[in-house]
Amino acid sequence: MKKTLYILLITLCSSSLCAQEEVKAAIDTNDASAVFIKNGNIKCDSAEVNLKRNNSKGANKFYSEAIKEFKKAQKLNPTSADANFRLAVTQTKTKDYKNAIQNFDKALASDPERGDYFRERGVAQIGLGADSLAFKDFNKAIDKNYDDYQAYYLRAMIKLKSRNPSPALEDFTHAIESKPDYKEAYFIRGKIYLEKVKDYVLALNDFNKYIELDPDRIETYLLRGKTNYEGGAFKSAEKDLSRYIDMEPNNVSALITRGATRINLANYSGAVKDYDDAIKIEPKNVIALMNRGTAKGAMKNYAGALEDLDMAIKLKFDYSSAYVNRALVKYANHDKKGACKDLAKADALNNEKATGLMQQYCNDERK
Repeated sequence: MKKTLYILLITLCSSSLCAQEEVKAAIDTNDASAVFIKNGNIKCDSAEVNLKRNNSKGANKFYSEAIKEFKKAQKLNPTSADANFRLAVTQTKTKDYKNAIQNFDKALASDPERGDYFRERGVAQIGLGADSLAFKDFNKAIDKNYDDYQAYYLRAMIKLKSRNPSPALEDFTHAIESKPDYKEAYFIRGKIYLEKVKDYVLALNDFNKYIELDPDRIETYLLRGKTNYEGGAFKSAEKDLSRYIDMEPNNVSALITRGATRINLANYSGAVKDYDDAIKIEPKNVIALMNRGTAKGAMKNYAGALEDLDMAIKLKFDYSSAYVNRALVKYANHDKKGACKDLAKADALNNEKATGLMQQYCNDERK
């Protein structure tokens, strides 16, 4: 009997010791994943700071460390949606899109109702060039969360690749309605209104709003300046373009637009200066040559004007506007025959302005 009790006590103690060892060795995978995810997030934050400093090498270092932390979390709890998702997002940052998508798939398998999971997988799909799959993911993200402004924005960027800008505009508008201070949506929508729709009032509204939210992005002043120019607000255009050129003095497009603005403001010497600067950078820029010739003509420097316009036409023989402008210079310089000859060439190139000028000035020449 004593022997039996002794064996029983040994058995009980052994099982107790085993139980204690098991408890001591047990790991709460959720807690462990959370710790690693937190550490990884710190690394990701550090990477973002380095990116803002234009230190891509430093950013990559922290992203690599973050990926290691997230992989540890994933190993401890393979079904952790959060661990898989954060690993995938970081892999997307490092352009490891294929592995990112695999981990997004794992995250969605654990939590298929998360719209942000679909959205971020769509970002990785774009990285692989799979726009159609990305588009489907953005649709799902919006289905899960109607106010997902980022999904609207990303879907709009895909829609922009088509010739019809209307669907993209609708998505950018949805993004702004969901997040009224979403400045990047204002910026891109403004560019569409300016460059594709030619609605300068709506473009101006968007650029004004962007500058209100972020007055330090210098490119916005260039775009607003071009918008004001196209809309005929020349003084405002010159102000914006000058602000931009002060920061980016070698931007030929800005110089050309400010030169055209100054012509409209009758500041011909200022326009010539802008075109001088543009031509120093791009000696064969036909627009700068033509416009400088036009400005010189307005200053009655007919020899200089004809030299510029001749060069523009030599570089681009079918440049109908250059023929029209050269005709006007010749007419002002009492060369009516030469002017009407140029207008005839421009008319043959289907320049509508040339047709009207021929009727006004060249009836005698055509008889």
